[in-house]
Amino acid sequence: MHVVCFDIDGTLVSSAGFDEKLYEQAILNVLGVDLNPDWSQYKNVSDSGILEEILENVSDAEERARLGRRVQMAFVNSTKQYVEENSHPIREIPGATALVERLRKSRNVGICIATGGWVETAKLKLRAIGLEPAELPMATASDAVQRTEIMRLAESRATKGPVEKRTYFGDGVWDKKAAAELGYDFVAIGGGVEHDVAFQDLQDLEAILGQLRV
Repeated sequence: MHVVCFDIDGTLVSSAGFDEKLYEQAILNVLGVDLNPDWSQYKNVSDSGILEEILENVSDAEERARLGRRVQMAFVNSTKQYVEENSHPIREIPGATALVERLRKSRNVGICIATGGWVETAKLKLRAIGLEPAELPMATASDAVQRTEIMRLAESRATKGPVEKRTYFGDGVWDKKAAAELGYDFVAIGGGVEHDVAFQDLQDLEAILGQLRV
């Protein structure tokens, strides 16, 4: 079995124009904290991971959990509102849906989603480009803080048999790092990461399938 795992933001969907700003605004509004603009400086680049690091100085566990829930609710609600009020704010990375659907038909491929976003916004984004989350094994920042653990969970939900090969599609340096830690082949999407296997988008289906050897 070849497990092929996808990040969402910047890999399957384009939503960075508002998504990061709403996340930063939720943290600022609830906690009064400005995020470091270079997210790679955080230990775990996921919605829950960055938030956990910011809340490290809150000693009371119950208060920390309460603030975390407030930030998450503020971000999820503002994202839903933004999508409702704006026309097509979430766009498909060209070729994303066609590639996912093609891989789902491959007998020896187990496809899954591993994203650093929370589950509510992850589902919203997938549905916006025509993919049904219930049909895709998925793990998110609602399941774990570390991206490597999110990827492990996604893989476990995608296949029950032995895994011979693993590939992760992502757009961030943290994606590349996590793939290396887990022994995944890595495919960089979007031009933001230097890597020997890279595509600007997902339109060249034959070239990508050739790279995956499926």
